[in-house]
Amino acid sequence: MADLSLRQDTEIQGDIIAGFKKDHMTLLLLQFSDAPAARNWLEKITPEIATTKAVAQFNEDYSQARQASGGDDPTALRATWLGLSFTYQGLQFLTGQPDLLKDRAGTGDTLQAFIQGPADPGRSMVLGDTDDNDPKHWVFGCADKPTVHAVLTVASDTANGLAGALEEQKAAASQAGAVVVYEQKGAALPGEKKGKEHFGFKDGVSEPEVEGFDEPDPTRFTGEEPDRVFYSKKHPGTRILPAGEFVIGRKLTPAHNRGTAAVDTIPDWMRDGSFQVVRRLEQDVAGWWAQVDAQLRRLKDLKAVPQDTGRDWFAARLVGRWRDGSPVCKHPDRPGGAAAGSDNDFKYLGDPEDPDGLITPLFSHLRKTNPRAGLVAGTPVDESFIDARRIIRRGAPYGQPFDPTSGDELNGPDAERGLLFVCYQSDLVAQFEFIQVNWINDPDFPPGRKAEPGPDPLVSGQLATVNDGRVSWEGESPAGERQTTALDFRPFVHTRGALYCFTPSISTLRRLARGRLTGELEEETWHQVVAQDRPVDCVLPLPGTEGRYWTFQQGTIRLIGTGATEIRRLTTGTVDDSTGVVVKEVGPYSSWPALKGVTQIDTVLPVFDEQGTNGKNAYWVFHTVDGQQFYRYVTIGVAEPHPSQLVADDQPVSRWRSFAGSTPVTHVDAFLPVPDQQPAGDGSFWYWVFHHTPVGQRYRLISIGRSGNAHPDRLQRDDRQLSQWRSLENVTRVDAFLSVPGKGDPTGGPHWYWVFHQDKYRVIMVNHGGNHQDDLLAEDRPTAVWSRRP
Repeated sequence: MADLSLRQDTEIQGDIIAGFKKDHMTLLLLQFSDAPAARNWLEKITPEIATTKAVAQFNEDYSQARQASGGDDPTALRATWLGLSFTYQGLQFLTGQPDLLKDRAGTGDTLQAFIQGPADPGRSMVLGDTDDNDPKHWVFGCADKPTVHAVLTVASDTANGLAGALEEQKAAASQAGAVVVYEQKGAALPGEKKGKEHFGFKDGVSEPEVEGFDEPDPTRFTGEEPDRVFYSKKHPGTRILPAGEFVIGRKLTPAHNRGTAAVDTIPDWMRDGSFQVVRRLEQDVAGWWAQVDAQLRRLKDLKAVPQDTGRDWFAARLVGRWRDGSPVCKHPDRPGGAAAGSDNDFKYLGDPEDPDGLITPLFSHLRKTNPRAGLVAGTPVDESFIDARRIIRRGAPYGQPFDPTSGDELNGPDAERGLLFVCYQSDLVAQFEFIQVNWINDPDFPPGRKAEPGPDPLVSGQLATVNDGRVSWEGESPAGERQTTALDFRPFVHTRGALYCFTPSISTLRRLARGRLTGELEEETWHQVVAQDRPVDCVLPLPGTEGRYWTFQQGTIRLIGTGATEIRRLTTGTVDDSTGVVVKEVGPYSSWPALKGVTQIDTVLPVFDEQGTNGKNAYWVFHTVDGQQFYRYVTIGVAEPHPSQLVADDQPVSRWRSFAGSTPVTHVDAFLPVPDQQPAGDGSFWYWVFHHTPVGQRYRLISIGRSGNAHPDRLQRDDRQLSQWRSLENVTRVDAFLSVPGKGDPTGGPHWYWVFHQDKYRVIMVNHGGNHQDDLLAEDRPTAVWSRRP
């Protein structure tokens, strides 16, 4: 069984591994003016920062919904995500430590790169940011522009969703005395251009996948344990790399240079963070295509290509893929079509053999940025060397498409357009900078060739003091002899801004809000385990013990204690300093015999007529194994130490008759008892069942009866949308319900419930009566309130 535990991670920010993957995004580049106010702002915004778990779950829901609709984007699923990173100057400002990291940085390592930033004269020169790319031409990130302290990423499925979130975040930043020094927009291009960059080619195809997050193909791998590398099950040909290539402090590939990654010196507070590169890359679309035509004419004049060669054929060679994304190496004559547009299953060796770039040129963008197994330096270079150079890209185009037939200036040649380049990695030097310096801009890469391949013509071209822009076109003469033709490419992609940032873990964001990153390791360790805004899978009251609860959160069981004061504050939200207190760390799920083999609990339903029977309470436990949900029957002792027992083994949820209907229930998220149907007139107990579907969460009404030892269940009403509940506005998925003590009137008054969703909870009310009117009583608060340190 593949370990996909990273999908449940609530420490790593959601854009790094899971990816926001939204059509609309904007980066707000912020500068702070008052450190205490900035830290107060950070404390408030941290619960809103998207986690890997939240984004991964939404993306899975979205993908399933698209499949169910035949490929159409689901309109019922919408989300807006926030991500937050800091420049080195921003961390200095928040912590008040002018020498932060300087005693840890070494010559040539990633900490030094982060401290210096991309505008540093030495770094910008080797990165190719010279001449027209020089930092003096930048709109942000350079010496003569306002200092950037933080980058707030706002991403949404809709333009309206993005606009509303931006308005809210700008207001919050302004109240904290922060200034938006630059607002960088990005959006998917419209219509048929969606998924492509401005030059017209499909983008974002060759992304790596991550061990512990993406499912491997168990039959396809290279190497031996413990360094075995698997290939993706979902995207054949894509290698699944150790998470440490993108997340600091995790396992790195053995080929990674531990010195450049600063493995032995990087501080603990950087763990589960990532280095973010932001670059505004301006694209001269008209100029680039004019250059393509000019160089193709040169090839024809020299009879290096047939006279009927088309510009798309030639441009595809420069990129390495056709406009639709299909790889040239597998489709040399014409595009492969939509089905081939995401093909990564090729290596340039044996598919067909192309070590010298006769099909896909060695200087092509695809081979310059990811040579795969086709890198030959005397002998083939092991692909593990390439693994240590990969980055995860999360950018988007900006500006309107170039359209010379349009009368709109925004589509004209002088309008601003380009690529908002964003990538994540754990090592700035060995990953982003290595690709840019040693591959893209270096004319002698791949090395050892009679004629230097030249720089990447798509994103580099001639750069003063770096290269002359000349590339070597390898082909055959009309007589069938091998010949090399020199072509000259000027740059038509220009850097107009760049930043190096650090994207902290959620725990580190909280520490930053306190203004301290070091000297509190014991407290930090505690907060990692206890007081985090972690999603709550389930909460169970201890049998016969008022004010005690077990919380089940991401594989860990905790005993939480509350009194009258804590209950009131948990419910009213008056203050947060005397709320749920951790009485005991019970341990992992496996510490309970009843939960043997359980790694992900989805919900637990008490068996209504087996509470206190023979000194035990009975429960149905719903849990997921390898993406499929099962349920089991367990008991928990009423008296201390509350021994648990597995009574009946796992059964598929399809055994519940009430789970049939228009959309069969395959994954239950939560049960909510219908307050005036406990029991109903016929003796059955009624519940609202909240469950996972390909188009988002839905709820239905079921009943469970008594018939000897059996509990026959019936579907009373089929699925409805969450929007039917006023109290659940803006909630996309309920994780758990818990009745508020003393707030349930069996004679006909309202019942109050805590509702847990993602890393927040709220308080709602449900009335008795036919329509069960509901209302929101207390707005969302972070779930950390439920796990305060005593």
